[in-house]
Amino acid sequence: MSGQNKRYFWLKLKDDFFSQKEIKMLRRIAGGDTYTIIYLKMLLLSLKNDGKIYFDGIADNFVEEIALDIDEDVENTHITFNYLKQKGLIEFDDHELEMSNIASMIGSETESARRVRKHREQKALQSNTNVTTKKQLGNTEKEIETELELEKDIDIEKDKETDTEKERVGVVFDKYTELGFGAINAFKAEQLSEWLKTFEHEVVVKSLEVASNNNKATMNYVNGILNNWKQRGLTTMEKVEAEEKRKQVEQMKPSYQQRRREKPGEVTPSWMKVEKKEEAASGPAKTAGEDPEIQKMIAEFRNGG
Repeated sequence: MSGQNKRYFWLKLKDDFFSQKEIKMLRRIAGGDTYTIIYLKMLLLSLKNDGKIYFDGIADNFVEEIALDIDEDVENTHITFNYLKQKGLIEFDDHELEMSNIASMIGSETESARRVRKHREQKALQSNTNVTTKKQLGNTEKEIETELELEKDIDIEKDKETDTEKERVGVVFDKYTELGFGAINAFKAEQLSEWLKTFEHEVVVKSLEVASNNNKATMNYVNGILNNWKQRGLTTMEKVEAEEKRKQVEQMKPSYQQRRREKPGEVTPSWMKVEKKEEAASGPAKTAGEDPEIQKMIAEFRNGG
């Protein structure tokens, strides 16, 4: 994906965050500071999905997978999870968890907006330097011209990005309806649009096709597929197709049992088969006590003869 499509997210905590009764009580529990950090990490984890965390099935259960994502101890994460559930700070089902009251804490901006903000910050910093009035006027005029040119370029880029983005979104929405997922409501449209900020639109279409082929035409199933691909870095169609080819090659390899049967050492040599046939034909070998020739030799030896 191009750099212009990148979006930056941050968590905005209110100044009374640690004064909330739920947070105060959480911190007073033994190990409470650790649990508070886990809660903050869960909030951060949910930012890009509008306050939601999805279960991809990588771990045995939802809590273990969250602990894996935020690099925290499973037991501590479980205690935090139960506390947040008890206090109504999270809502969840088997595949989706939503952080309550997070909507007002999410901040984000596009790459283009970030560039304008950075440029204006730099301009403000430059204007505060100790220079002569004449130089200040000259710099201000140049800065205004530079900013106008930059904003003009950004507007042109935005127009191009908007047209391209509309085309990608339209393709995905059409495929969603075509594959029998049903009508697209505002919530589902927002989810698909968010995925397009991470994946090429062909990859999102591919996830819809996989879900449909598995008779799982639901948005939750698609979210599970895309979260799994995101974890494995399969964000482009080229990478997804390469992974499919790798799986096909793995499936074509002979099994362990087949390889054992094909080992040369496991095949009975022809000379061994001949010996076994001769042995079967002649009967079992005779011992010294049963052979009459040997018995005769022993008798002659005893008689001195």
